[in-house]
Amino acid sequence: MCTEEWRGTLENALKEPRKGMPYRLRQVLQALRSQQAVKACGGTLTTPPPMPKKLPPLLKLLTKNVPWFYKPAVANAVFPALGAHLHGVKFRYWDNVEHEATFMNVLIGRQSIGKGTIKKPIEYIMEDIKQRDQPNRQREAEWKQKNPGAKQKKDPRPTDICIQMLIDNLTDAVFNQRIVDANNNGQRFLYTIVDEIEGLKKVTSKGTVDEVGLLIRKAFDNADAGQERVGADSVSGIAPLRWNFNASTTPPNAKKFFYKMVNDGTVSRLDVSTIISSEDDDTEPILGIYDHTFAAELKPYIDRLEAANGLIACAQGKRLSLDMKQENKDAAKLYESEAYRVFSYRANVIAWLKGMVLYVAHGYKWSKEIADFVRWSQQYNLWCKMLYFGQQLEKELREEVEIQRQSGPQNLLELLPDEFTKDQYRQMRQQQGKLGDGESTLRSWQSRGYIVYDEVSGHYCKTEAYKQKYGSLDALQVAL
Repeated sequence: MCTEEWRGTLENALKEPRKGMPYRLRQVLQALRSQQAVKACGGTLTTPPPMPKKLPPLLKLLTKNVPWFYKPAVANAVFPALGAHLHGVKFRYWDNVEHEATFMNVLIGRQSIGKGTIKKPIEYIMEDIKQRDQPNRQREAEWKQKNPGAKQKKDPRPTDICIQMLIDNLTDAVFNQRIVDANNNGQRFLYTIVDEIEGLKKVTSKGTVDEVGLLIRKAFDNADAGQERVGADSVSGIAPLRWNFNASTTPPNAKKFFYKMVNDGTVSRLDVSTIISSEDDDTEPILGIYDHTFAAELKPYIDRLEAANGLIACAQGKRLSLDMKQENKDAAKLYESEAYRVFSYRANVIAWLKGMVLYVAHGYKWSKEIADFVRWSQQYNLWCKMLYFGQQLEKELREEVEIQRQSGPQNLLELLPDEFTKDQYRQMRQQQGKLGDGESTLRSWQSRGYIVYDEVSGHYCKTEAYKQKYGSLDALQVAL
């Protein structure tokens, strides 16, 4: 809708008698509010909030080999892999709820924009886990070879097998086995990376979007997952789901894939990032070289993550998360965005967890660079969510409010304009499913001083006393 259309709609609406907000005006106001909420995140409608110029050393290293417009995406995409190195580690949030290093990053960008640039840093981060998985895969294959049939007597499966990196083509039994093995061998994380979000549907046998949404919700909360089977040869077991992943997709596919999951807590549990490049810059990006020197520089950070254990606290991180909580609350009120408020709760948790991972990786040292990154990362995540899912969530939240409003008793007089005829009154009653002519209600309103009857015009008019006491605020004025 263009600016001229908005202005014309607003002017016409102001001239109309007050009969409730016109649909076209409602569209305008909804679009304006959604755009304002995007700006609340610190960016504009076309550019996300700028990343801090000075990054913590680990992130400076992981982003050094990509051009500037890839750096925000890479800086956020590395956390699922970094978090997969923590095991038996918990962090206590400001509300005293304990969280583990769960990160599920979805990179949204148009085709051929360079979403694959996240792969190389992740490959180097996961190299030690990949090397650890190889002998375990071999041992599992050998055990299967020795015990091929269900009717033959089986040797017990080795209990110390643990495979963390998952391919994107599993059965429910394999996925369940991996969950239980990871829990029993140090409370470790599983990790998956897919080129396209649709690939996550192959993680289990069900192969559905709904199943992916359920796994995302369980994984964020480290809720129990698994299966129980009666058969002696069936895989059984239940354990907390620790599963981090990286997935990429395009804006249309993201909206289609998560269409039913915007308002059920699934999207809010994601860490969403994007790639925004300048349309004027048509030069091919040149990447830096990843080699042994890069791996050697990365190793001390990975070693610190692997060595961590137990409940880890950081007073500076807790204070920052509390500050951001209040800032988010104020911003949601200022921009009148319910979607921003809803998304901000878990965006704060995700950003704080990134800070805690960086805190551990840098030798349990907090810094201004970590704090600046955490604050920016939260706003960046919120900007991406509001850009791609904000309007849908705003719409669905308004519909919820409308359903609740309609489910209770309604003030019938508020459904009528300030001046109305008896025909208008009867039509309103019919629309509301009321029986009878309603004459007794009209007399009651008159006796209570809510309305008066103008014999000259034949109209009923709401009294000033009624409007001051019961009349709702002008919705247009509130919205603007």
